[in-house]
Amino acid sequence: MADEDRYEKGKAIALSCLGRSGEERIGEIAGISPMHGRAIFEYCYGTVWAQPLLDIRTKELILTAVCASQGEYDGVERQVRGALNQGATQDEVIEAITTCAPYIGYPRTNASLRAAQSVFDQWEEREEWKPV
Repeated sequence: MADEDRYEKGKAIALSCLGRSGEERIGEIAGISPMHGRAIFEYCYGTVWAQPLLDIRTKELILTAVCASQGEYDGVERQVRGALNQGATQDEVIEAITTCAPYIGYPRTNASLRAAQSVFDQWEEREEWKPV
C-alpha cells in the first residue's frame, strides 16, 4: 500500500473512532510537527490499526486497558469514546477496565472508571466525539 493510501485509510479509521475532536487534536500536533501528525494517521492508524485480525472495537477495548494500566486517564477517555463509536457497550468498557484491577491496582482502576463514567455522562451531548 502506498504511503498516501495508508494515510487516507488511517485518517478514515481515526475519524471513525475519534470524531472531529480527535481530528482537531491530531491537527494541533501536526501544527507543531507536520511529520508527526502525518505519522499518527499513516503509521498508527493506517498501518497498525489497519491490521485485519482484530476489529477496531476490540483494539479500542485493549487500548482502554493499556491506558488504564499506564495511568493515562486522558487516554482512557479517548479510547472509551472510540470503543463506544465502534459499538462497544458501557458494560464492556467497564469490564475491560475492571479486568485490569489485579494487575494495575485499585487506584488506577478507580481513576480509569471515573474517566470512563465522565465519557458516559457526556456522551449524548458531545457530537464532536461521534464518528465522522
